[in-house]
Amino acid sequence: MSETAPQVPRWVRWTDWTRLLPAHVKDQSVRIGRILLLGFVLRILLLPLFAGTDATSTAWISTVLMAKGQLILSNDPPPIFYIHALTFEMFRPILPATILGRFTSSVAFTPSTFLQESVLSEPGIAVFLSLLKLPYLIFDLATAVLLLWVIREKGAAVRVFKLWLFNPVVLYATYFVGQFDIVAVFFVVLAFYYNQQGRRTSTLVALALAILFKVFAVVIVPFFLFQWLEANRGLLARAKSFVTIAVASAAPFALQFLILIVQPVFYESANLVLTGNVNGFYGTQIYNRGAAANPLLQGFLTFVGYSAKLPTVSPIPDVFYLLPIAYLIFLVRWVTLRGKDDAKLWNATAVVFLLVYAFGLFHVQWFLWVQPFLLVLVTREGKRFSYLYAGIVILFFVYTWRWDDLLTTVLLVPSVPGAANWPGPITFMNRAGLPAELILDIARTMFSALCLALAFLCLRKDWVPAWVRDRWIRRRTPA
Repeated sequence: MSETAPQVPRWVRWTDWTRLLPAHVKDQSVRIGRILLLGFVLRILLLPLFAGTDATSTAWISTVLMAKGQLILSNDPPPIFYIHALTFEMFRPILPATILGRFTSSVAFTPSTFLQESVLSEPGIAVFLSLLKLPYLIFDLATAVLLLWVIREKGAAVRVFKLWLFNPVVLYATYFVGQFDIVAVFFVVLAFYYNQQGRRTSTLVALALAILFKVFAVVIVPFFLFQWLEANRGLLARAKSFVTIAVASAAPFALQFLILIVQPVFYESANLVLTGNVNGFYGTQIYNRGAAANPLLQGFLTFVGYSAKLPTVSPIPDVFYLLPIAYLIFLVRWVTLRGKDDAKLWNATAVVFLLVYAFGLFHVQWFLWVQPFLLVLVTREGKRFSYLYAGIVILFFVYTWRWDDLLTTVLLVPSVPGAANWPGPITFMNRAGLPAELILDIARTMFSALCLALAFLCLRKDWVPAWVRDRWIRRRTPA
């Protein structure tokens, strides 16, 4: 007489969190669960404690969108404000009335940073910050789990999972500064996962969503394109790939402009004299860096504008931007490279971001973009990568001092209101008689050098021409 296996209730199957894990790490589920729980608790503790003016700017724009249905135009893409507005609406009964009133008041409105800085010390700011960062928490943990699927070696996958959950850059950019780059990073990693599976349509959707939330993802799209063109043999197939990727890349920009056309913009009066008019109306003007009337394209041209540049001494003004030059040279080498597999694409993406940091002034949250790629390389390549990466991270936090108190002591204000009056690193060093600018310039130079060194290590195996590599090996080999 055969026995029938007991039926497991559906609710039990749905509560089995190990369904999120790929097969090659399921035997490590207990260890992964402990690491995930510790990472989750750490993030829950950080949610209400820290934030900067960028976080309160996002909260302000999202609150106005929720309460009035009006969008304050900024360099940040509108979709992120819809996510926050939806979150605030879901938890509207517990939103602190004082902060809600300040964010939505026409009289108290000002385009300076005073509103954002003063709100940080308001009673109830912990609730606002927790709700603001709640979507970031979801995308952050989802990225950690997704890395387990992307990395197919069991040991390496678990190590990267742990490094991500306790990475100081991830925690700083997402939960201290309170920026939303983690959303785009998740979709970038998702695109790589789908690309590994050969699912090109899903890859393009993930890339388009990444671009929708943060325009930086555009710079890696050509690398996917030429990998696919190499795999496609026929002219028609290559043309189809080119058109499909072009449409997918342009669609996020078209959607954003459509939102700007359809969405009612912020028309509340402002208590500031704008171009000679008291209580001027913002309308289609852009709120950016604490001022109005900045051009919309400024957000798209940031990569070029922040690039290190070499002006010539000719009577005709002429400037060479190092980052676009380095990017184009690297892209040409990618086009000519043979055997563009997923590992090379992963390394190429890491190098693109390292070039951004080495040759350009970058906002601190941008350093989050490269973290998944560097953590995988550190795990796979051993101590040399680990030491270089540790040096880069240390110098990165020195680099954050360039913003003085804005990205250091101000971040403590939600939990320590008195920190609003504390001096930042530059102010402190200047008061101590130290050459603050020189120290920061030296640290910045070292940071760029280490980024380029790490980029070279990523490239030297497969990217250096064979004849150069052979000659280098012969010179190192004793006779």
